[in-house]
Amino acid sequence: MPEMHAVVDVSNVCWAGDIEPWSKAPRLDRLRRLTEAWRGLYGARTRLECVVDRALRYELPAGERRAFDRMCRSGELVAVPYADPVLLTRAKEDGLRVISRDKFVDMRRRHPWIEGAAERFHAWRREGAGLGFGPSGIVPVAGQVVSRAEEDKELVRDGLKDRKAVLGFAWKCVSRCALAQLWPDRILLWPAVDRATGTPVCPDPNCRRPLVQVGARRASRQIVVARQDDGSEILRFPLEAGDCVEVGRGALAHGINLDGLDRRHRSAVAAVSRHHLLLELDDGLTLSARDIGSTHGTEVRRWGGRALGEPRRLPPGDTARLNAPDQLILAGAVSIRMSGRRYSPEAGHPDYGGAGGATTAFEEPPRQKVTRDDEG
Repeated sequence: MPEMHAVVDVSNVCWAGDIEPWSKAPRLDRLRRLTEAWRGLYGARTRLECVVDRALRYELPAGERRAFDRMCRSGELVAVPYADPVLLTRAKEDGLRVISRDKFVDMRRRHPWIEGAAERFHAWRREGAGLGFGPSGIVPVAGQVVSRAEEDKELVRDGLKDRKAVLGFAWKCVSRCALAQLWPDRILLWPAVDRATGTPVCPDPNCRRPLVQVGARRASRQIVVARQDDGSEILRFPLEAGDCVEVGRGALAHGINLDGLDRRHRSAVAAVSRHHLLLELDDGLTLSARDIGSTHGTEVRRWGGRALGEPRRLPPGDTARLNAPDQLILAGAVSIRMSGRRYSPEAGHPDYGGAGGATTAFEEPPRQKVTRDDEG
């Protein structure tokens, strides 16, 4: 039998309503029952590292908080601000199993090894009066789904006080910063938000001055631009229904200048033409792309259900209509895709559509959300 040393997603376990004691509140006793069941199967000396979100302490019944503190002092628990990156790093570095029902979809970009190691991810199940374990169900997912999961967690933590008042409008910066000079009439990026006041501010990190509202925003899709070599993101920007923007490496009055936004990525965008691509979003929020005579070309990768297909050249002047998970590749170096996030003015917040109704990025998640089988 292979070694079954593991790292435990403690918050995920403590919220699990199908482990005794039966309660809607998180309970530390559930962690004890789970670790006893694992060691009962794989040996009393099996190593279990228990990583927990520090905020769980304040969700526990008052009588269990002292036990939480005691376990942290003794090293039984490793309490961190955000457990997922820590436990996944420990699993990768030491080859540990992962005990959690979380599918870690929002972690797939930062931890691409997850999809190739599905056998190392275990979830519990009820077996009579005890617990058994089986695969947690890690499967490949499209980049759009990863983006949706990332945003769901990021935006819930963002602390916006009035989402519609921020995302429901276009903005301009009246300073003399680089973005104000590039887009004097309307900044083609999502605004940043001052977390203390909820005020929209310039997304230029060297500016951060309050923005001026310049009209209501139409229904929008968020576009993600990333490096093709390592997947690291260059930027995200909203594209409104009925709008068309040019993407290239030049000063574009109504477009995205990849060369002027982040110096860290200049080597990646160097092969992109000055006037490379047109992106257009129709009233049904379908994205179309047209190569406008780029030097090194544009390719389309279609999502085949479980993975992206092989790149196919988009002939100059031709237009490709993209399904949500499809991807464009500019000059073999820069990828463009739609995020899972789209803004609906009727709803007043981004939504993700799909069967069974929309889910929003800004709604506070239920306290037991992380225990659901379809989490991620």
